[in-house]
Amino acid sequence: MRRRLAALLLLTLPAAAAAAGGLPRVMSTNLCADIVLLSLADPAQIVSVSAKSQDPVRSSLAGWAARFAPNTGSAEEVIAARPDVVLASRRWQARHQQALFERHGITVVTVPFANDWDGIFGSTRKVGAAIGRGEAAEALVAAVQARLGLLRGDAPGPSALYLRPNGGTAGADTHVDAVLQAAGLSNHAAQTGRKGWGRASLEEVVANPPALLVTSRMVHDTAYARAAHSRHPQMRAVAATRPTLALTHNDWGCSNWQLVEAAEELAAGLRRLPAAELRP
Repeated sequence: MRRRLAALLLLTLPAAAAAAGGLPRVMSTNLCADIVLLSLADPAQIVSVSAKSQDPVRSSLAGWAARFAPNTGSAEEVIAARPDVVLASRRWQARHQQALFERHGITVVTVPFANDWDGIFGSTRKVGAAIGRGEAAEALVAAVQARLGLLRGDAPGPSALYLRPNGGTAGADTHVDAVLQAAGLSNHAAQTGRKGWGRASLEEVVANPPALLVTSRMVHDTAYARAAHSRHPQMRAVAATRPTLALTHNDWGCSNWQLVEAAEELAAGLRRLPAAELRP
């Protein structure tokens, strides 16, 4: 902690050299906020990013993030760094007193965890406006919209069940649902009436199997490998007769513009599957 605080203190001297063209000095305190900041900000205005974003297992932008001072998201680090703006999650903001940062002239901007593309675009624009990079945000939104436009088909695609090793899945009103639809897939969990996050019903999956399974290499899933759900004989039997599209990166855990890359990867995997493998 002392080393991090020392590194952050160095970044405050001199203050005039820390931001480019009068832009606010910005610090982000969690991985999802880091991605948006690294994607939009002028490098000279970035004070610090969370240490998690510098882990290549967790983020595809780890190399870029490593150029900046790391933080663990503590209030002490924020006050020591003296940024103009802090990008944080709603949970982070709830743990700290807003008045404390206001006394130090620090504005906290909550980065929403959006459930759909419109929400992602709105969140991108919100951050862009807060850090004086509105034009960069609009350019990023336009680029993602163009990429999504190349993916979308007219007819609903085959049903896909997003499944984590512990049996977790995502229904309607989740960013996973938005990605599946963008990739040309129908969300099996949403089709069976599920909304939000939860566990896949083994009985429903066996009685009404999806055309394919979607899995992801999320860091926290390693702890779920001991869960019995994915090892159940009936679930294994379903998996053995259905193709699986496995996302190879870990950027799918945050609800931001990088989800278009997950959609593109799934769409490419879907195109490679022989039609005979996609059972109704």
